[in-house]
Amino acid sequence: MPLDPEDRKRLALELLDSIATGDADQVLARMSNEPSWGFFTQRFPGVEGVSAIVKASSELYEAGSQVREILAIYCDGPTVIIKTSMRARTFKGEDYENLYVMFVHFDGEESDEVHLVEEFMDTAYGDAKFSGWEMSD
Repeated sequence: MPLDPEDRKRLALELLDSIATGDADQVLARMSNEPSWGFFTQRFPGVEGVSAIVKASSELYEAGSQVREILAIYCDGPTVIIKTSMRARTFKGEDYENLYVMFVHFDGEESDEVHLVEEFMDTAYGDAKFSGWEMSD
C-alpha cells in the first residue's frame, strides 16, 4: 500500500533535519541500502557519498547555527519537493542565507526509505561564502 503523502512529507523533512546534526549514521538510517546525493549534475553515490555530504555540511556551518524555513512542500508519488530557506553562520563566522529546492526520492510508492536526494541552490552565492574551505580528512 502506498505511503500517505503527508507521511512521505514528514519523512522527507525528518531527513533534512537529520543532516543538520552532522551525524551521517542518523541520515543514512533514513535512506535505502544504495543511497545517493545529487548536487546539480554531480552525484555522490553510496554510503561514502552521502557521508561526505553530511561531513561537508557539518564543516561549512557553525554547530547548531542552521535554521531551516520550509517555504513550500509537495508530494508527487514517491517524490517530495521542498523549497526551503536556510540560515546559518559559516565556518568563517559570516551570516549565510540561501534558498534551496530539494527533490527527495523514495525507493518506491510503498517505501519509507530515501534512495536519492537532489539539491539545488544559488551556487554563486555559496561559492562566495565558502571560498577558502577545504574538506578535512
